[in-house]
Amino acid sequence: MMEDLANSIMAEASSQGVELTQIRINKEFQEEIRFRNGNLERVNSSFLQGIGIRVRVESAWGFASIDSWDKEDALETLHRAIKVAKASARIKRKTNKNLVEEPAHQDTYIVAVKDDPFKKDLEEKVEFLKETNLRIKEAHETIRMYLTNYQARKVDTWFFSSEGAKIHQVLPYTGAQHTAIAVAPPEIQRRSLENFQSKGWETIGELDLFSLAEKVGREAAILATEAKKSPSGVIPLILEPYQLGLTIHESLGHPTELDRVLGYEADFAGTSFMTPEKLGTLRYGNEKVTMTNDPTMSGVLAHYKYDDEGTLAKKFQPVKEGIFLEYQSDREHAGILGREFSTGNSKAQSYRFVPIIRMANLYMEPDPSGYNGVEELIEDTKYGVYGLNWKSHSISDKRVNFQFATQMGYLIEKGEIKHPIKNLTYQGITTEFWNSVSGMTRQMQIWGLPYCGKGAPMQVGYVSHGGPWTRFDNVRVGISD
Repeated sequence: MMEDLANSIMAEASSQGVELTQIRINKEFQEEIRFRNGNLERVNSSFLQGIGIRVRVESAWGFASIDSWDKEDALETLHRAIKVAKASARIKRKTNKNLVEEPAHQDTYIVAVKDDPFKKDLEEKVEFLKETNLRIKEAHETIRMYLTNYQARKVDTWFFSSEGAKIHQVLPYTGAQHTAIAVAPPEIQRRSLENFQSKGWETIGELDLFSLAEKVGREAAILATEAKKSPSGVIPLILEPYQLGLTIHESLGHPTELDRVLGYEADFAGTSFMTPEKLGTLRYGNEKVTMTNDPTMSGVLAHYKYDDEGTLAKKFQPVKEGIFLEYQSDREHAGILGREFSTGNSKAQSYRFVPIIRMANLYMEPDPSGYNGVEELIEDTKYGVYGLNWKSHSISDKRVNFQFATQMGYLIEKGEIKHPIKNLTYQGITTEFWNSVSGMTRQMQIWGLPYCGKGAPMQVGYVSHGGPWTRFDNVRVGISD
């Protein structure tokens, strides 16, 4: 059925003089369960299906989509896409270049899950999540609000192109988050922990939501009742993998998206300082810093085998031993820059959206000869702070400098954790920050984040990040009195 529908669309497109046709026929299952203070706030199960059609006419793109698999609806959608492409072709821009080559892949790739969340009894899931939500409250009397959010998604996509590609890909996504808000006037403090993976319900078991609930409740209370003010000054900073990943996301992930670099995307904090003349020469970090983009890594949230224009996913290093070496790209923007291939980073939120360049599973490589655990790293730190989990951030319009706040922090003195601290912030100039890495662990972790926003209209991307526990020297932390 899918192939017959795609062939009908491509035959009509060819008769209209279309140079290239790309079709995504998609069905998607979604489920969300949300609790607030022990009360069921939201239960939502949904099913979407439709077609997204992208065409190239006179080297310009047109896109249209429809929530239907009907042949006549699909052909009408094709003609809308052609009209958009012809209108776009009137504006002669440097984007009107040949696409880089990509083999016409024909493949089926299905990520198998151990425990399908969509086959589990809904009432059992609701009751289980309610019990874990109530466990947050039990952690401490200061807990005034406690939230639990579970999400599952299964995306089933058939991709066809007039170049001969024929790909069927099935990707699952599952995860959950606990949040606790503690009130001990004048303090109001928040603590949350989460993870999302390209797996089934087994992700929920791996998270151990009961232990996670106790942890967020306990630590929110510590922040509100015991934590001391963060120090201010230029001192060593240790980041755990989650917060390290968010720093990578904002200071390397977005500024190496090639559409942003070339000025075709500027929503959500602008363009990029990592311009083409710096490729191969910019010392982004010191020799300890190697960043890898790898959507082929199984289990992580940003896992896939093919992107949404049929390009085979690749493991590559935007930064190797501190030197900036590669952008994240799609076939068009790679062609504009004269690159030989696309890195396979063209993704869309669903069939309703046009694919755009998105970071995927981006992380920092650990040091095989580094510290054997964060405890050893702390022991070798005479004085500093240890920051855990994202609270807020701001970043300049070209990603030159940034500021982050972490939910949880600890003061380190003489190689030991002295006491918890609250409202820890750190600031930096991107290249100075990554050149200040002075140590990292041999171990690493990857965390999934299902809410990266980009584009207009905005698309939500599923990304994953992380790396080792890492120490940075001479970082400005806190806010001066």
